[in-house]
Amino acid sequence: MGFIKAYIKSMRPYSFLITGIGGLIGMLLVESSVSLLQKSVVLLLLFTSYGINQIINDLLGTKEDGINAPIRPMVSGELDKSKALILTFFVFIIGAILTYFFNPYALIIYFMGYLANIIYEYIKGVPFVGNLWFGFMVGLTTLYGALAITNLTLYQILKIPELMGMFLLISLSSSALCYFTYFKDYEGDKQTGIKTLIVSLSPKYTRPLNFIMSGVPFIVLLSFFYVNFWDLNPNVYFLIMIPISFVLFQCTALIYCLDRYNPKKALELIFQSGVLFQNSLIALIYPLLAVILSIVSFLIIRIVFRMMYRTGLY
Repeated sequence: MGFIKAYIKSMRPYSFLITGIGGLIGMLLVESSVSLLQKSVVLLLLFTSYGINQIINDLLGTKEDGINAPIRPMVSGELDKSKALILTFFVFIIGAILTYFFNPYALIIYFMGYLANIIYEYIKGVPFVGNLWFGFMVGLTTLYGALAITNLTLYQILKIPELMGMFLLISLSSSALCYFTYFKDYEGDKQTGIKTLIVSLSPKYTRPLNFIMSGVPFIVLLSFFYVNFWDLNPNVYFLIMIPISFVLFQCTALIYCLDRYNPKKALELIFQSGVLFQNSLIALIYPLLAVILSIVSFLIIRIVFRMMYRTGLY
């Protein structure tokens, strides 16, 4: 039980919503006749995929984590690395087998997602490329969600404007989220030679970029409506939720400008901002579901994140 507890803490449960809701959007955009059980399993794989990849990140990034987050189970020794690797590999294989039976094309995205996470550990020190790659990795969940509950091929989903548009928007919003997480890792990344965008510029000179990064997803979203890229139309729920998400993103940018040397307290806000943005996109498809998810997501992130922040496990 001690091992399982340490493993779950290392997964950072507050982050599950990013990949879970991202994948749910893909599921909502396609017609499917599969069973509720299959959809539930797909959602389980989506929600936990972020956490499994966090374990992989911890395994590959122990050096910088020793400075940035010395209390994390894998750094402190609470979580045995060998056992964590075995369990992670076992879970990965089970997910791959299930995905294959759901839709072999979804298996391609499944492998791409985990491979992209491993590659990310080696390119996150490349300015802009690192956080853009992270966004792409999370965006893949939208494609996976659509494929795993249908018999569509990769070529067929590439021809669905709504699906590809959501893929881009989720990628951009997740890229912004990743950008802000670099602040908390500034000292460790700097000392270990990982030249993220924040390390390259230093927090002092990133202030204008904070607002640009957090504003890009909204600019792209508005352009989709302007050029009639898709058939989705704004409704009252969307028109209420998206401005709130924008304000939260900009507040996050401002906090990092004003409190650049202690930015960790803003992490909760950036995760809430990112999830609300995703739920705003759901409002274009199922408004009531979007409202319910927004309330539940806000509470989950607030409760779980603060529990982990108090123990240094953010």
